[in-house]
Amino acid sequence: MDEPPASDLDPDTLREVYRDPAAVAARVRLLRERIREAPDEVAELLARGELVDLLRGSGELDAALTEGERAVQRAELAGSPPQQHLARLRLATVRQWRGEFVESNLAFTELQANLTQFGPIIEAFTHDAAGRNAYDQGHYADAYEHFAEAVAIRERLDLPAEQIRASRVALRAARRRKEERS
Repeated sequence: MDEPPASDLDPDTLREVYRDPAAVAARVRLLRERIREAPDEVAELLARGELVDLLRGSGELDAALTEGERAVQRAELAGSPPQQHLARLRLATVRQWRGEFVESNLAFTELQANLTQFGPIIEAFTHDAAGRNAYDQGHYADAYEHFAEAVAIRERLDLPAEQIRASRVALRAARRRKEERS
């Protein structure tokens, strides 16, 4: 049970939908145990990051916010700069899902300002997340630009097909919404 539960990307909302809620609940319990028993700060941070994603994806946004804030605090104390960036990215995404767009927009602006120092893989994840933030607010042209950049990076690096496919789904959704507005 060391694999995260399987999820699909809803092509309209661009949010994860978990196939097996019971598997998510079991994984959340396991991750909370791993956090309590973590042998070091890095192990705790890795478990907490996945926990934030699962709580957010399962709709437990208050818990996801609390864990996201803890993850950022832990990353600032003991994480590497890329781990700090990813913790902030997760927290910004939780704020986006909660509809706290003032906070999420500010966070994504800061994340994008530091984007290139962490390499293209984190750059692609950041563009993808920033695109979803813009998409949720109806800023489809901005979302499209972010998704196009994520697709280009992921294709250039030949990253896993699942990541490329998700970015393409998001790109098509933003294009469709943008055209509907025209």
